[in-house]
Amino acid sequence: MPSRRSHTKSRKGCLECKRRHVKCDEGVPKCSLCRKRRLECSYPPPNEDIDSPQDSSITHDESESGSAATTELPQATRMLEARLFHQYMTSTHQTLSQDGLSAHHLSINIPRLATTFCYLLDGISALSALHLASVETENRASWLDAALRYQSQACSGLGKVLANITTRDYEPAFVTSIFIMLFAMGYRVISVDNKPPDPLALVREVRTLISGPAMLFDRIVKEGYSAHLESWLHVPETREALPSGSNSRDIITSLDRLRTTIDLKKGPHHLAYQATWQQLYQAIEPWPKIGPQGGPLAWPLFLSDEFFTLIQNDDWIARILFLHYGMAMRLLCHRWYVRDWGRRLVLATLEPLDEIPQEWKDTISWIRQAAERED
Repeated sequence: MPSRRSHTKSRKGCLECKRRHVKCDEGVPKCSLCRKRRLECSYPPPNEDIDSPQDSSITHDESESGSAATTELPQATRMLEARLFHQYMTSTHQTLSQDGLSAHHLSINIPRLATTFCYLLDGISALSALHLASVETENRASWLDAALRYQSQACSGLGKVLANITTRDYEPAFVTSIFIMLFAMGYRVISVDNKPPDPLALVREVRTLISGPAMLFDRIVKEGYSAHLESWLHVPETREALPSGSNSRDIITSLDRLRTTIDLKKGPHHLAYQATWQQLYQAIEPWPKIGPQGGPLAWPLFLSDEFFTLIQNDDWIARILFLHYGMAMRLLCHRWYVRDWGRRLVLATLEPLDEIPQEWKDTISWIRQAAERED
């Protein structure tokens, strides 16, 4: 009787190879078979082994006795996480740095924190995978899949910490919340979702995302910190590293004209117009400096519920202010996690407009032409 063939199937292989019952070489981000067949290639979550329940990390008895041995991570997971950490250290952190915001904190202090706080390490992995999806377009789907898995883990881990946060977690939680916010913005443009966005829902989401880092920053300032990020957290302002051609003066000129109109229109919403205009002006006027309030990226944080109601009710001054915010976001189009975010926001806001009042036609014409230009 011939001897039984030895088992050659990879237990830690990709989902497609498992489905086909073939041996996977566990290549990252795509195994060789999926790459050859031009198939989508994704792996089970790092803490899941769908091939064999007998390979689960800790049995119930072992967990209770405390005698369980540490289970080795799947090779594919180890290689993937090494690749993502390398990507952060060599490239991704540089894309987050600004003049005045030292790369030392991004490349030294934050990775050091990540060796202690797993949710921050997952946030780094998620953002790095998304960055790879933006530059390795031939493997975009695989990197997006990995990015979503690590983003989910980062959100879950951060959520557990926030439920009963202590001073020890303030700084890593602050950084993780920023990475989660940048990921959420970047995923919309990198996933190549061509559906027109709902502009108002999009900005509400941004406001919610920014409120997390803002709350943690406030706690750090009021209650203290461990000084890992002290000099970074207290940089009074940074300067954007701009490509040639970035100019905010046209937006400021248009905002100056809009302020004149606001001052002449007295009414129940006058104070809301003035406050919203002031916050937007302060976000754009120092450009390319980023003021202490965070520049155009952070403007939604300061929007009132009254302003959102005005936009929902098709108030034209509120709408024009909103369109100027979209134009301001176009100043950030060189950032890989922003890209054409501002242009898409502006065009989605303009698309349903049929009748434009005479007093706004010139402004709308300028905004439309500027938005339709390639970034």
